[in-house]
Amino acid sequence: MDISKWTKAAALCGIVLAAYTLTSNVVANEPTSKKSSAQPPSVQATSKLESGINLKDMDLNGDPRRDFYEYAIGGWKKANPIPADQARWGTFTIMADQNTELLHKVLEKASTSPQTDLELKLGRFYKSGMDTQAIERSGISSIKGDLEVIDSIDSPLTLQQSIASLHRQNLSPYFALDGAQDDKDSSRVIATIWQAGLGLPERDYYLRHDVKSKKLRDQYVRLMIDLFKLSGYTDTKAKWAAQRVMKLETRLAQASVPAAEMRDPEKMYNLWTQEQLGQGVRAIDWKVYYRAIGLEMPKEVNVTVPQFMLTVNDLLADESLLQSHKDYLAWNVIRGAAPYLGEEFEKAHFAFYNQALRGVEAMKPRWKRVTDVVGTYMDQGLGQLYVKEAFPPESKAHVERMVENIKGYMAETIPTLDWMSETTKTEALKKLNAFRAKIGYPEVPRDYSALHIGDTYYENVRNCRIFEKRRTLDKIGRPVDPNEWHMPPQMVNAYYSPSENEIVFPAGILQPPFFDPKVDDAANYGGIGMVIGHEISHGFDDQGAQYDGKGNLRNWWTKEDLAKFQKLTKGVEDQFSAYTVQGQHLNGKLVLGESIADLSGIALSWGAYQRQLNGQPGPIIDNFTPAQRFFLNYAKIWAINMSPEMELLQINTDPHPPAQWRVNGPLSNFEVFFEAFNVKEGDPMRRPADKINKIW
Repeated sequence: MDISKWTKAAALCGIVLAAYTLTSNVVANEPTSKKSSAQPPSVQATSKLESGINLKDMDLNGDPRRDFYEYAIGGWKKANPIPADQARWGTFTIMADQNTELLHKVLEKASTSPQTDLELKLGRFYKSGMDTQAIERSGISSIKGDLEVIDSIDSPLTLQQSIASLHRQNLSPYFALDGAQDDKDSSRVIATIWQAGLGLPERDYYLRHDVKSKKLRDQYVRLMIDLFKLSGYTDTKAKWAAQRVMKLETRLAQASVPAAEMRDPEKMYNLWTQEQLGQGVRAIDWKVYYRAIGLEMPKEVNVTVPQFMLTVNDLLADESLLQSHKDYLAWNVIRGAAPYLGEEFEKAHFAFYNQALRGVEAMKPRWKRVTDVVGTYMDQGLGQLYVKEAFPPESKAHVERMVENIKGYMAETIPTLDWMSETTKTEALKKLNAFRAKIGYPEVPRDYSALHIGDTYYENVRNCRIFEKRRTLDKIGRPVDPNEWHMPPQMVNAYYSPSENEIVFPAGILQPPFFDPKVDDAANYGGIGMVIGHEISHGFDDQGAQYDGKGNLRNWWTKEDLAKFQKLTKGVEDQFSAYTVQGQHLNGKLVLGESIADLSGIALSWGAYQRQLNGQPGPIIDNFTPAQRFFLNYAKIWAINMSPEMELLQINTDPHPPAQWRVNGPLSNFEVFFEAFNVKEGDPMRRPADKINKIW
């Protein structure tokens, strides 16, 4: 899958990656007969109690001092096997699935009795996806024109025109060009070029030599052959085309920067003038390219990975590769359309991208698949209808108070840090005070009046892609829109944007177990409070700390303080590099930002809860202390079961650690946790005193 469109989104430091990328990996512990003194002995395992804690979720025979994650959600894991149509099943996916049920009802209503132009478009899009007979009758007619144009390529000029045509459709052969906020002048949007063009998840899938990677590459080539044949290629032509595409994509992978390196914003900021771009990438006539995608030539472009674009230049300049380029562009069209064409296309695409890569056994029901597609391509439009159904105003007010309380607590703690000078503390407070919070849904709804939705499913998908590409390109050269959201209201997620210095909490995540206005706030602070603290902490993680309060990439640290900060973050990196999944170590550098945000987010949320209590002890509810409720609900938000395939996909591509380590990792550094569950020195859930990590 081409994940280039998430490259900039990766800088939007979310609690999970888009599409709910999270996992669990429970490592078996040695059997023990010990029971924690923290267990509530007189409480029966019934339904959710006033505390917000459901004892059925827990493994009361487990030991929180050895593996808190298993103790807190071991019962849940046993009771919640992965459904056949899922790669993972957990808190995030269950909430998302519940949202899908609601969105389906909204779309069914819009398809039969639309009241507005937006509802009409949403309903027609949904109906076109549900009309499988029409989809089968259409065959490959929706992509035939693109394939014929590509087949007729006979010169560098027509090759470039075809590349631009696919980019205009928001496909990403070779590279991706979009409008993105200028990291060093956050007030404006500039043209930005990203590495792209891979059909496998990321570069190392082409380069690793282990048995699993080789098998996946073979399966990927088999997918190409099958889809080429379904698109009208002969068997021989399909085999040769697949081999040529694989060779070309491997060249692109070799030139690509690893995901961990892309987290360094300074390395990813390479502002070239148009003259420099023309000299460095001569194989593209940029005047022709810009004209074809409908963009006035920008004066400068951020070329995030220059060496990658130099490889693109070499490939496009090689006239002997003309047929390879044609096959590769055709593959981009076919791969981008396959899930929306007939049953054979969809099944072949599913067999590789869902079964082989993620371990999913069966397709979701048709209505779910189509609801997801409409929710992907008209996300903000569908979100406008979702909010009317699912988000009461009082929830927004409650969460706003929690945000202010957590920000207030951090403002009180920064002056007490013993590793930071007064000069840097002043700058940190300036940044914190400049934070902007968005909660629930956009104040200014997105306008879909220019989007055409007809009766043909894939053509509707393509129209949405063109609409979105046009929307992002139109931003270039304009001031940043402060009202824009980068996630729709229905998404079960949250994010921090370093360039905008803002934290955003969609309505989709403001539900139990993250947030429940009916339970005591200890659980809420362990849930949504930790999420708030997590996103605030992203402004001060290894990546976010490079941006100032205005969202500009600027060093606001003294030399000495920066060295101390980097030493502290190295401790977190080393901690997570030691954890393993299926015998493979985590990439501590890749997950560093999220691990810092978890570690600091827990500390901020707990401190803010204490601040709210204003010196009072907090109630014992259902035999749980406030601290126990806080930590148990924190573990619950990460409850998940996951296929082995999905686990490996996550640790190879995702900047978020697996769920077990998102719980056990940060908590093993936290004194309040030790006290709450009687964790002693030497217990697995307590790091040695000289290895305790604490930053904010």
